Amino acid sequence: MSVRVNYGIGSFGKVISARILMGTDIIEGIEAICEENGIESATIVSCIGSFQKSSFVYLVPDEFSKIKVRFSEVIEKEGPLEFIQGSGVVCKRDGGYETHLHGSMSDQWGGVSGGHLMKGGNIVITADVVLAEIQGIQHIRQFDEETSHVQFYPLEEGLKQPRKIVK
Repeated sequence: MSVRVNYGIGSFGKVISARILMGTDIIEGIEAICEENGIESATIVSCIGSFQKSSFVYLVPDEFSKIKVRFSEVIEKEGPLEFIQGSGVVCKRDGGYETHLHGSMSDQWGGVSGGHLMKGGNIVITADVVLAEIQGIQHIRQFDEETSHVQFYPLEEGLKQPRKIVK
C-alpha cells in the first residue's frame, strides 16, 4: 500500500469559544465568528449542542463514479436532535467561506445518524463551539481531478503547492 499526503505546517492563533444561539444555522454561525474576528482558516476543536432540524449527506456506493462513491440525496431530520459531536475545518473557496463540517446527532429515541452537514440546514437550539485559528496555512476547498469532488487543499503560506509525502 502506498502513502500519499498533501499538507502544510503552521500554528494556532486565536482560540474562540462561543455559544451559537437558537435559530442560527451552525455553519453560518461558525463562519460569522470567523469573519468577525478576521480568521481565514480554522479548525473546529469542539462542537456540541442541539438542533431544531438537521440536513446532511453521506457517502453511498456508485459503480459509475470515478471513485465508486457519491453523496446521498440530502437527508433532512426534524428535531429535537442532540448534536453529539461535530468536527471540521473552516476553509475558503472562490473568495467566500466553505466550512467542511461533519457531525453526529441522536433523535428522541436514541437513533444516531450523521454525515457531512449542509450549510443552511442545521438550525440550532444551542451549540457550544471552540474554534482555533490556523496561521501560516490557507485552508482551501477546490475541485480535485483524481476524485472528481471538491476536496481539502492545505496550502502553506509562501508555497505554490502543498508539501507532499509519497512512499
